[in-house]
Amino acid sequence: MKDYDKYIFDLDYTLLIPNWSKEKKFFEDNLEPSILEDFLSKKELVIDKFYSEAKKYDVELLISCFKFYGFNISEKLIHKWLVYQGENIIDTHPKGVRELFGYLKNNNKSIVVLTSWFRETQVPRLRKMGLYEYIDEVITGDDAIKPHLEAFLLAIGDTPKDKCIMIGNDQKDDIDGAKNAGIDSYFIKDENSLYEFYQKVRNR
Repeated sequence: MKDYDKYIFDLDYTLLIPNWSKEKKFFEDNLEPSILEDFLSKKELVIDKFYSEAKKYDVELLISCFKFYGFNISEKLIHKWLVYQGENIIDTHPKGVRELFGYLKNNNKSIVVLTSWFRETQVPRLRKMGLYEYIDEVITGDDAIKPHLEAFLLAIGDTPKDKCIMIGNDQKDDIDGAKNAGIDSYFIKDENSLYEFYQKVRNR
């Protein structure tokens, strides 16, 4: 494996493995019972529609995507939801995360997290799991959404492209997005992949 200066990581299912079970309780507590079941069955469709249209976080667009599926969701509730996620998502991290981050920092490498979800959720999760202290920069959907080129250019910054690598679990957003930006990538196929990546980095 090449020696890179900047390691750009996806977050969900790469650095953190989320358990979303508590999210249902949030909607049970904040939505009318008459729409709850329909909302829960269509929430992912709303998110997919939002990502297909947005280049960065746009609360008005997100509200309109909810309306497209028949739900009147306020900006206040969306903000409350994102904060709730950051405080209540139950995360674990795959084997090798701390070892990898420690090794990279000890060798003066830059660590960037590039995630398409939103800062109000993602930064608190990284803090809770003790990873934030290792990270040089967090780029979220508030800045730009993968796989749009702007997201990768923000992550790359002033670092030469041949000195950057993207590590992620999504073929389109992470791997194809990295290729389009002109940087190398490493595919996270399962929960053991990050440890395997750590071994490759350490033994190069």
